[in-house]
Amino acid sequence: MRSRRPATAQRDSGAVMLLAIGFVLLVSAIAAALAALIISSTATGNTLQQVRNRQYAADAAIQSAITKVRSQNRATDPVCGDVSALNGIAVRVDCAYAVTVIGNVENQVLSQRNVIFLACTDTGSACDKDVTIIRAQVNFEQKYSGEVTKTYIQSWSVNR
Repeated sequence: MRSRRPATAQRDSGAVMLLAIGFVLLVSAIAAALAALIISSTATGNTLQQVRNRQYAADAAIQSAITKVRSQNRATDPVCGDVSALNGIAVRVDCAYAVTVIGNVENQVLSQRNVIFLACTDTGSACDKDVTIIRAQVNFEQKYSGEVTKTYIQSWSVNR
């Protein structure tokens, strides 16, 4: 004797195959989206690392220039224009006085010794404000003898 299959078994026989194909497509779509996210994150991370390396190199170069200018004679223009290679990036630092007269003490003119520092990637020429990575203005407080007693950062801006 033969047993008969229920009529519902014949109608549902392709449904499992459709569910399996749907599941494979869903997993494939999730994997593709995850792969795209990883590739995008890696590319963005590398770009960000290059920008940060340039900024850290410029920061260190300005810190070094501040130390150098602090010990220089106030009667002459500050000597900058040094190029240093940090994080594999050649950075140039230029500086100039921004003298401000703050008063007359005991018949002597007292001026602030402010210096503006510009750091940029070295191109062989002076830093231009369009390519400046960091701009800093520093005040060197000093005695009449010229000895610097304190150093104040008046402004510090990272441009790019």
